[in-house]
This record gives sequence, C-alpha cells and structure tokens, in this order.
Amino acid sequence: MVQKAIEHMNSGHLDVIIAFCKKFGGVENPTNAKITNMNEEGLNIKSDDVEFFVPFLQKVENNNYKDAIIKLYSSIKDDTNNDKIERSLAEFIDTFSSVIISSIKDGQAISSYAPFIKENGDFYICVSSVAKHYEAMLENPNNISIFFIQDEKDASSLFARVRASFEASAELVDDKFRNEYFAKFEATYPNESALSFIKNMQDFHIIRLTPKKGRFVKGFGAAYDTNGFKITSKGRVNNPHIKK
Repeated sequence: MVQKAIEHMNSGHLDVIIAFCKKFGGVENPTNAKITNMNEEGLNIKSDDVEFFVPFLQKVENNNYKDAIIKLYSSIKDDTNNDKIERSLAEFIDTFSSVIISSIKDGQAISSYAPFIKENGDFYICVSSVAKHYEAMLENPNNISIFFIQDEKDASSLFARVRASFEASAELVDDKFRNEYFAKFEATYPNESALSFIKNMQDFHIIRLTPKKGRFVKGFGAAYDTNGFKITSKGRVNNPHIKK
C-alpha cells in the first residue's frame, strides 16, 4: 500500500511534491524531487541533495494516505494569497468572545483574559481597577501582548494549534463613554447576567486594546507576519526549523 502510494505520487503528482519542497524544504527551485518514504506520521522527500520530513496534519489511519496528502496540500496551496489569509485571520478571531492578555507590572509578567467587543479593528474590554492586569496595562500601556489560540479539542495536533498573537497598546476610555460601551457589551452578550452587576460597580472601566505587529500561525511552517489584521509578509514564512 505504502509503496504504491509513493509510486503514484512520484509518477503523477510531481507538482504537489515540488510545492512541498518549496514550502517545507526551503528549496527554491526543486529538481529531481521525489518522495522516498511515507508512514502514518508524514512524508520523507528528497530534492537533489536536500532531504526533509513533512508531517501530516493528522496521523494517518487505515492507510488513508490519499486524504492525508490532499489535506496537507490544500493547507498550503493558497499560502501566497494574502487576501484569503486575511479573511482566514478575521474569521478565526471572530470565533472568540474573550482574549488572553499578557502585561507587565513592576517588571513581572502577568497573564489574564477578558471578554471583548471588537470595533474598527480595536478590542474593548471591561476591567476592574482592583485587578493586577488593570494596573499593569496602565503602568505599561505599550508593553502588552494579546493572544488567541484554537481549542485543544479542535486541533489536528497539539503542537500546531492555530493561533494569532499581537503586540498591543492599551488606552483607558473616558468614563463619559462608559454607559455606551456597556450597552454594546449587553447587546453582544445578552445572556451574560454578570453584566448587570458589573456595570453598576464603579471600579469597572473600559480599556481599548489596539493590535499592532503580530503573527498568525495556521500550522507547521504556516506563519504570517501582520500589522494589525493586515498580512505584511508576501506569503508564508518558510519553514525555519532545522533537522537535528
């Protein structure tokens, strides 16, 4: 079964192998490219003197190598189309209702999270002034990172979860706009009874987080540099990993 699959790929799908060479092997102009071995984990590929391993998105079951290769190729064939990648990033962010936040207070990193509403490319969160991350964000408003990551149960590999991280700046929103933004929170999360309590607590304030430089990672060898939600790299950053 494996040998037949290898022969089929080498004789009839050289374009796919060449695409894998460029993406995962870092070979700009592949020649004499071929698959030399294949197992449930992935493909061994050789192009002249360059040899490398390409992991499948998921471990192959029941010798279903065809679907594994199709899924792997589908994941990379649009990797230079920035418009599609930007849409993919936007759709990924839209699956979240809360954001993971890293900030710094007194030189110590602090991790936290907050539900958000997204408006004009910024994230608005409500935070209590008694929380450490509130003080941290105001103390170091330009040293903040925000993070979104795919749920473990939805990932094809725990080592390649889809994720997006951004450097960000924080700004305290004037309290005269407080009621306006709490109304937006209530409209976005109508079933969150906690909001009726939070909005009546004077220690809760609205903070705007503005994403700046970032990186969107869709899997192995699938990283895109961003400025906000705009892709800035011409295509995927080539696989930077070096075989031991």
